[in-house]
Amino acid sequence: MNVKISFDKAAVERRGLTLENARRTVKSLFAVHDLPCVSDGEVLAFQDKGHGDDFATMWDVILSLLRADWFRECAASCVWQDENGEEDVLAQAGKVPVT
Repeated sequence: MNVKISFDKAAVERRGLTLENARRTVKSLFAVHDLPCVSDGEVLAFQDKGHGDDFATMWDVILSLLRADWFRECAASCVWQDENGEEDVLAQAGKVPVT
């Protein structure tokens, strides 16, 4: 299973951020849980490590991102992929309570 994330550069800059800072922030959230960034191009991709708790850990990170205004405003895509197919996570963002 993996999640792929990309950013809208113009939206990032409107928030007074840089694309590099947005990408670094997301990478650091996954890195805290030792979830590897397997693609560091225009699209960031993070993959599970094959551990039983990876699913829950990855979704904890994803949900924390979806609760952040800056991420919802700046993300161009956030797609979850697993053996059952893929899901456009941003399309579900409105269902996540913002804290």
